[in-house]
Amino acid sequence: MACCRCSCRRVNSILCHVFTTLFIAAGVVMSCLTIYDCNFLKSSAGNLIGLHAYLNSDDQCVMYNEADPYGWLQTWARICSIIAPVLGAAVILMIMVEFCYDNCCLGFFRSLLLSFAEISQALTFVIYGSSACSSDSLNESVKDLMLGSCNISQGSIFSIVAFGLYLIGGVFLCFSPRQESLCKTGEVDAEPVTETPEITKEKSNDVETGGAS
Repeated sequence: MACCRCSCRRVNSILCHVFTTLFIAAGVVMSCLTIYDCNFLKSSAGNLIGLHAYLNSDDQCVMYNEADPYGWLQTWARICSIIAPVLGAAVILMIMVEFCYDNCCLGFFRSLLLSFAEISQALTFVIYGSSACSSDSLNESVKDLMLGSCNISQGSIFSIVAFGLYLIGGVFLCFSPRQESLCKTGEVDAEPVTETPEITKEKSNDVETGGAS
């Protein structure tokens, strides 16, 4: 994925990497908003539930008293919501490092980390399978329609946008040409000289003349 070459070859590689960094950085910001938002979903009872906190009756964002009040699926959603922006920030750091240190291995690892960031961001939605969205009073058709007994809310939209930004950043990352180090101080390699038929013919004549003498 990191070694793809496409139409971006014609565009300045620095601009391609700048756009990549901007999309991933925006994704990291949206991931952080997902963490701090107390309104990830809305239950059938009208409760606004976040991954790490919830809105009480006074519209105040309050941390949960229990570690995981809605079970292990909420635990996974919480963990993934933290992993996604950390990996996104690591990818940005790798892109910055690549500007000064030319290392093809960084391209592989940054693509791998960004893929895991996308997956982690998507896994924040496993909270919809937790007890926060379970209701035996609803029939199955209504549950399917409402993602259990919950509706998508502001935090879920942040998570969707973050996933989309990571995905767009990954596309730019794939099709951007390899960035050459800006800190490289070595001499520029000389361009290979292509011999013309005239030069080849002159060399042949010199060889024949030397042999005759």
